[in-house]
Amino acid sequence: MTFTPRKLAFAYLFSLFFLTAVGETLISTLFPLIRTDVDLAVADQAVVTAALTLMIGVGNLVGGWIGLRHSDRLAVRLAAVLLAVGAFGSAASAGLIALALAQMVMGAGIGLFFGPGLSSIGRLYAEMRGRAIASYGLAYSLGLATAAFASNVGVSGWRIVFLVIGVLAVGMALITPDVADATPEPPTSLLRSAADYTRRPLYRLALGTGVVAGTVHYVIVGLTPELFVGRGVRLALVTGVVGVGRLVSMITKYFAGWAIDRWGGPRSAELIMIAMVTFGAAELLRPGRWALLPILPFVAFTSMLFPVSNVMVVSALPARASWGVGIYRATLMLASAACAGLMSVALRWFDTRTVMLAGLAIPLLGIVSVVQMRVAPTLDAQPTAARG
Repeated sequence: MTFTPRKLAFAYLFSLFFLTAVGETLISTLFPLIRTDVDLAVADQAVVTAALTLMIGVGNLVGGWIGLRHSDRLAVRLAAVLLAVGAFGSAASAGLIALALAQMVMGAGIGLFFGPGLSSIGRLYAEMRGRAIASYGLAYSLGLATAAFASNVGVSGWRIVFLVIGVLAVGMALITPDVADATPEPPTSLLRSAADYTRRPLYRLALGTGVVAGTVHYVIVGLTPELFVGRGVRLALVTGVVGVGRLVSMITKYFAGWAIDRWGGPRSAELIMIAMVTFGAAELLRPGRWALLPILPFVAFTSMLFPVSNVMVVSALPARASWGVGIYRATLMLASAACAGLMSVALRWFDTRTVMLAGLAIPLLGIVSVVQMRVAPTLDAQPTAARG
């Protein structure tokens, strides 16, 4: 196979997306080990998660601005640098404050990458955007699966995992290729552009479904290891099931692409969220080890919602889409950070299972809002691949 500049750019973006996916979920997988080694409380996981997701959201906006005003390539390189610094800082952490600060730097790098990365894929493969974004999304599932299995390193090995991420990120920063940057557009007001995007029904729908996917992924799925460890289940078993769910989602993401073509984005999002609520409730309400079984489809369906939202948001935006994608991703992450903060407070008063059950209200609200927007006649004007 000949590696054309386009294929090389795709391979690079895929690899860095994989690395950011590992980085953004490591804290969920490794926290039970970190908590033992550094003497933290269970509720501290939500604090660190909130710090991470907050900075991912901020990074999304900054990355979108750099992509719009300068170049996506510059944003991608800076993202790799920040990811490396945050990973090295996490590896050296000896307490809650140091860990939270390091995760904030790591989150800034992760956030900086998302908009320019997704926007570049949309430009590189404009003629087959749906399949390209679905294939690109496999990096995310592979990264999440890799992070899920990382708990097997044990209490003495969690720092090594962060060191490996840091070394790989340094390498990515040194070899950033051309990503087919779009022709610069005349300077426009960022706020005016944002207002224009939010007037588009498909963009608003992508925002809503993205928020559901993000909050469920970062908060509800993120608390799953602590839930089952508290029930006496071995951490390696729980994270192994979650990891298998991540791997299964690599297949289901292709089905998500087919569903968009067959039913449209809004209808696909609705069906996926119904499945999320069903299997999430089964995970939390079933007794004992039997509750491990619904984890696999719950994780897989949650992952399916991301590419559906991503295709809709890219379809709703112009070629130089970093700023619009950045706003979309920032909204998703800031909502996740707020949700994590609320759950941090709730975990001091209620048990993990109760808090996670309350969190299922998020996809329920998503179903209601999608049904309302899907029947709006303004969606009929949207691209076929994203229409419901």
